[in-house]
Amino acid sequence: MPFVPLESNALRLGLFIKIESSWFSHPFPTNSFKITASKDLETLKGLKKVKLFVDFERSDHEDHATPDLPESPTREQPVNTVVEAAVAQDNTGSSFPPEVEEAAEDPIQRKVAQHEAFQDYQSHLQQVENQFQEFIQESKQSVQDVVAGRPRGLRTAQKIVGNLLDLLDGSDNSRALLNLIGSNETSEEFFFHATNVSSLSMMIGLDLGLSRQDNEKMALGAFFHDVGELKYPAETLLRKGVMGQGELKTFLRTHPQYGVDIVEKIPNFPYEAVDVIRQHHERLNGSGQPSGKKDAQISTFAKIVMVVDLYDELCHHPDPARSLIPSEALSYLYVKCRQTLWQDAIVSLIKQLGVYPPGSLVHLSNQKTGIVTSVNFENRLRPIILVYDEHSSTEEPVVLNLEEEDDSLMITEAIRPGDLTPKIRECLNPRRLVSYFPSNAPVESCVAQ
Repeated sequence: MPFVPLESNALRLGLFIKIESSWFSHPFPTNSFKITASKDLETLKGLKKVKLFVDFERSDHEDHATPDLPESPTREQPVNTVVEAAVAQDNTGSSFPPEVEEAAEDPIQRKVAQHEAFQDYQSHLQQVENQFQEFIQESKQSVQDVVAGRPRGLRTAQKIVGNLLDLLDGSDNSRALLNLIGSNETSEEFFFHATNVSSLSMMIGLDLGLSRQDNEKMALGAFFHDVGELKYPAETLLRKGVMGQGELKTFLRTHPQYGVDIVEKIPNFPYEAVDVIRQHHERLNGSGQPSGKKDAQISTFAKIVMVVDLYDELCHHPDPARSLIPSEALSYLYVKCRQTLWQDAIVSLIKQLGVYPPGSLVHLSNQKTGIVTSVNFENRLRPIILVYDEHSSTEEPVVLNLEEEDDSLMITEAIRPGDLTPKIRECLNPRRLVSYFPSNAPVESCVAQ
């Protein structure tokens, strides 16, 4: 049954209503929701210059109306409790000084501020996207030169990792880069993977206190960690996702050495970076390849890169059906890899990404679906989310900073793209975030159709 008009004097608890008006004309997080609290009921009755509609099929019967929620509900444990503990100690509370929090108590002004902040973020994201694409193009030439034995390939790679490290010098840049890392282009998988692993490894390096010089050497190894794979014919690489155990073991044993053979022909290639290439498939308990090295025998740089390499592989598996969503990949690392990977690096990665990394598709407790646009570094359990709301204006995408919302509004689960309708999946595609606010040119919006 479609929405039908509703007079304000007919409002009651349990109704699923829609507000037909600007998102900025009312204090609620979205334009459509079920009324579950008396305070919301009274607020709705006091709204002016809005039209109300009700969907009776999604409403509770009057004799089964939803009771009021407690004023300060206890937060339910999210699906990813297992990794929540890894970041909880890092959450120091609100990210805003007292004077800003006080000004944000007006919910409508808070919406305006969040919307403006989101627009500024999109503009910044576009700038970082342009830089990131330049790095990808430069990485192609760098890899080609190194494989051919040309020293300029090393110089180009050093410039790339130096520029990436400069880009990471600032939380806004890190947030933007995390969005781009979460959305590989399938036609450029090798180069996206190399740049992703370099970027995330340097984020961990910064968190763990590595010097700039050490971070750049580690990033060089991360950048070229899979260069040995280029020794294989294309048809072999296309089978990576379906290799049998024997073939996969051989592949993991041989391509690191092929990579070492390639880079050692380049004069002055840092030995620390060579160790990363050689050891990135080793494991702390000696179960890795190619040499079965154990904890103390593996370089610190390789211990960091192997964590990031596995995370990116889990999220972008050669067989798409076996890819994990980011929160699943983090849970896998935290739970399943205690004996094989460096826990300090895993915890640091979770701190950088949050329980729900940028690009994660999520369901909220208000029955809405959204995409995480950025981490709140001061409270990584409460990210910023772009919400899909079919009843919102195309010019007013719903942006929720969970850090500023009531605790009752929270993420209930991370979801797979395949679980969404094609329309919602396309609207919440991470790559669309870069151009969500185009210039004055009219474009089709997916916030509401």
